Amino acid sequence: ASPEREDAATATASPEREDAATATASPEREDAATAAAVYPVAADGETLIVIAPFVNYTAGGQGFNVTGRLMAALDSELAAAGLADARTAEWHREIASEDEARAAAERSRAALLIWGEYDSGRALARFESAAGAAQARGGQVVDIASSPSELPAVINVGLTEETRRTALAALGGLYLERGEYDRAKSALARALTPKPSDAAALANLRFLLGRAYQGGGLADHDEAIWLFTQALEAAPRSAETLNARAVSYLDRGRDGDADRAVADLARAAAIAPERAGTLVNLGVAYVRRGAAGDADAALEALTKALALDPDSAAALVNRAASYIGRGEDGDVGRAMDDLERAIALDGGMAAAYLNRGAALIARGDDGDGERAMADFSRALELDPDSAAAAFSRALLRSENGDVAGSLSDLRRARTLEPRRSEFAVTLCWQLSAARMADEALSHCAEASDGKARDAMGLANALLGRRTRAAEHFEAFLVWAAAEGDDCRAAHEDSRRRWIEALRAGEDPFDDETLRALRVRPAKPGSAPC
Repeated sequence: ASPEREDAATATASPEREDAATATASPEREDAATAAAVYPVAADGETLIVIAPFVNYTAGGQGFNVTGRLMAALDSELAAAGLADARTAEWHREIASEDEARAAAERSRAALLIWGEYDSGRALARFESAAGAAQARGGQVVDIASSPSELPAVINVGLTEETRRTALAALGGLYLERGEYDRAKSALARALTPKPSDAAALANLRFLLGRAYQGGGLADHDEAIWLFTQALEAAPRSAETLNARAVSYLDRGRDGDADRAVADLARAAAIAPERAGTLVNLGVAYVRRGAAGDADAALEALTKALALDPDSAAALVNRAASYIGRGEDGDVGRAMDDLERAIALDGGMAAAYLNRGAALIARGDDGDGERAMADFSRALELDPDSAAAAFSRALLRSENGDVAGSLSDLRRARTLEPRRSEFAVTLCWQLSAARMADEALSHCAEASDGKARDAMGLANALLGRRTRAAEHFEAFLVWAAAEGDDCRAAHEDSRRRWIEALRAGEDPFDDETLRALRVRPAKPGSAPC
């Protein structure tokens, strides 16, 4: 299962939508003037920023066009950021309390509502959002002006950097919660130009922008990791930022990234031991690393997470994966128990079905293969973008003799996660086993680990390039020896036979051999490297 993004907001139900693009207040509930007012309401798919007239506490009734200047400044920022689906609108009256602000935000379906107050010496802006638009953002107060001489210039000439930046940061956070990562990048990049002088504000913006780079089909984990690292320089004890950087390490998946993720998550768990999500991520990191003792370490972390949150379906799903990976007597049964409980808690969690399919394969009872196929397909129904589910089903289809279906699923997994070396190597190998070596080589060339040299050896052998194939198999054996005795023992005899035959000008890959080389699901203990 994927690591849990514990900094993501939990979605809440949208406020009841009104049929018209605008709505009027009920005369029974409000006075006649309010009842006649027209409320701005966000259209479907629109990001609405509502600005209420600021409460005026100046002596003698002197007033400033706070709302107009805020709207003009934000309109300029939205246009500069290319956020064509966002607009500003004015609320019809002043707002004097958080309850009023929350009600106004919900009524207008505003992504962001700005309200506040001013007098001759200061101006304060506050921010609120509708429950359906994002998690409530109470408590954000920005000092617009701090002296009487500053107030006319600030309000009547332009918006201070603090308010402009906070509004854009709030808007970027809203886009993040909606999964609109490109829009989040635009808003947050504007908020960072120029950089805030306050270290905490700079760290927060870099954290949010890092989250934006983590998500979507064009995720850039290198950029996200750099941003999180910069944020941690200012806030080294931020458990959220350590969690986020660890997730990017796991998603990037380069050599050493699992070690880095474990280190970050261990730090985060020490800083905030009460956060179950951190322990879930730590368990995932141990499973991904797969070093000696990591299965037990993962089980310990995930069991602690369940002690903090007994109804955490994510912890149950990942503990099941740890049991499957460890493979001791009784572990498959323990995994099945956890997965049945997880599915009862959250029947829409694709990872639960994915891991139950893996548990069924590990168990191997009569009918378990068919049940596993159904679980992998169900996981893909729930999450069509699950590369892991497509990959798992591909291996099982191959074992069942459905080579065309297997290749279709492998191509799907490869498209969904084009940077995942394991998917590239497996597709290269399966294409070669199906005598489609020309296509196979393009995938092998994009992988970087030692297993890619093995797959390139097979593809080149099938293309008649025997010397080159032998060299690739030799390089693979060097890599296998470095991985350990178990890895070398699992592969050395077959590769030595192939190398000897190729150097003698022979073709060791007849149809029967290629059928035996088709990819299959790995059972516990069957894949030493």
